[in-house]
Amino acid sequence: MSGPHSRRPEGKVALISGTARGQGGAAALRFAAEGALVVGGDLPHEEAVETRRIVAREGGTALAPGPLDVTDEDSVRSWVEEAVDAFGGVDIVYADAGAVRFGGSTAGRTRTSRSPRAPSWTRCG
Repeated sequence: MSGPHSRRPEGKVALISGTARGQGGAAALRFAAEGALVVGGDLPHEEAVETRRIVAREGGTALAPGPLDVTDEDSVRSWVEEAVDAFGGVDIVYADAGAVRFGGSTAGRTRTSRSPRAPSWTRCG
């Protein structure tokens, strides 16, 4: 890639979830190749660490601070804090990891509708 848009993420801090494999892993490699400082994470932590190793082997900079559970607010908060501590801030968020949970409690939540088939839950109180 060349021209005025090449290496746009150079020097930017990119938080990328789901870096253990698939699209998240590919995104980590691509962002790092274009000069971003990657802070990755995933539940299969050792696989996210392997992605970090590949980035380093290819001359990029990446961290994989610990297992990342995107369904756990404390886990996400810790991940962001690691990025800020290491690089002074966050410029890019690439949210690849995710989870859908059906059933379970909806206590303290109310349904807001965006479409008839896609309910969205908003925390109340």
